[in-house]
Amino acid sequence: MKKITAIYFALFSMLFVTVSCGSSDDENYELSPYAMIKSFKLGNIKSEYPSFTADGKDTTVVRTVSFDNVAFTIDQLAGEVYNNDSLPYATDVSKVVAYMGVSGVASIYVDSTETYEHFSSTDSIDFTSPRKMRIYSADASYYKDYTVSINVHQVDPEMMEWQKYPAAEGVGPVRALERDGVMYLFGTKADGTVAVATTQIIGVPSWNVSDVTGLPATALATMQLFGDNFYAVADGNVYSSSDAVQWSVVATGTGAVAIVGVSDEEQKLWIAGDQGILCSTDGLSFTPAGALPEGFPLYGVSIASYPLSHNKGIIRYMLVGYADEANEGDATVWSRLSTEERWTCYNNVGNAFPCPSLAGLSVVRYDNFLYAFGGAGKVNGVESDAFSSFYVSKDNGIVWRPLSDPYQHLPEELLGDNSQFAVAVDARNHIWIINSGENGGVWRGILNRLGFEK
Repeated sequence: MKKITAIYFALFSMLFVTVSCGSSDDENYELSPYAMIKSFKLGNIKSEYPSFTADGKDTTVVRTVSFDNVAFTIDQLAGEVYNNDSLPYATDVSKVVAYMGVSGVASIYVDSTETYEHFSSTDSIDFTSPRKMRIYSADASYYKDYTVSINVHQVDPEMMEWQKYPAAEGVGPVRALERDGVMYLFGTKADGTVAVATTQIIGVPSWNVSDVTGLPATALATMQLFGDNFYAVADGNVYSSSDAVQWSVVATGTGAVAIVGVSDEEQKLWIAGDQGILCSTDGLSFTPAGALPEGFPLYGVSIASYPLSHNKGIIRYMLVGYADEANEGDATVWSRLSTEERWTCYNNVGNAFPCPSLAGLSVVRYDNFLYAFGGAGKVNGVESDAFSSFYVSKDNGIVWRPLSDPYQHLPEELLGDNSQFAVAVDARNHIWIINSGENGGVWRGILNRLGFEK
């Protein structure tokens, strides 16, 4: 209480001095009855930030960073001051110099002595936990309490984190697709019959397995989502299902070997095979959409479609796969814009970083780029172990560089594992790798910043 009393004494002394120094008895002086924080900002903060050496070993880098442009919200009604955008991971807020604009006199609560001390913008403050601030009005008739919090990211936003969960028992993974918050894993059982396992994408995966009817096992690798339905092709037939369990033939005699393009924005489904490229807008009737280009990929296909960044009205279709049924030779990348008539192949000749040719090559769109990975194979002619790296294209499939960034990596347990697997990206920005080996399971990973609430 001594410090509180001292503050009040200082305020009343201010009142006495102000009145006594008046130049005329006719002049009236009134001290403000208001007490509030009007502005709050930070100064420079020195911290040790985690980093990596050139050979990927953990290290730290000391930096002094200016945070004076960080916006703070001042909620006068709730008496709270906080930053909506958290400071970078590992920022040290144990010794922070803060600057406040106030109406009145500011003081800060000291936990150890249960008293308030006068606030000074030259003294550092420990903000590792919220601090109580009290603002006294200049006329000492009123005070207002605030809780000041400085939010700091508790995880490194650029780090990719992986968690392992149990696999779907008895289902050899072939294709994984997410729909409306549910992950669907399609595969075969020990007797060769087709099954689907489902689980919610939130929480620990808990799989429910159902037998699939009406769909041949040869169609599993071609499966895609179009609208609210699942589609697959085999032997020139197009199969569809609304519940992933009961399938039926919706088109015959198409000669289709693969689904090569899907766009819900453009409402088009593309298939390709012996009769060339066919297109449908309803998933039922298919019309010719061009001859099959030489070397067009029909096997081990990964597809993606997304609006152009500079023109949301134009859709880019991406197609990655092999022209050979044995998935031999080089993987090729093809692209087509919704405003174009033909597909274009990105020639690997002269490309120092072509798309890798991997077993089970899987390409997904993630963090606005294309990520490729898979089993053992060749990268620019050189042998590569299974799951050794992500290969990322930031130019829509032309250049594929191995991701050497230690922050983003595949699960270490999968390195060299050539067992069967399926891959998907869910609506919450998690990458799922569902593996069937001796140490099989579900690896679910996310780039931390993609999981932050907006």
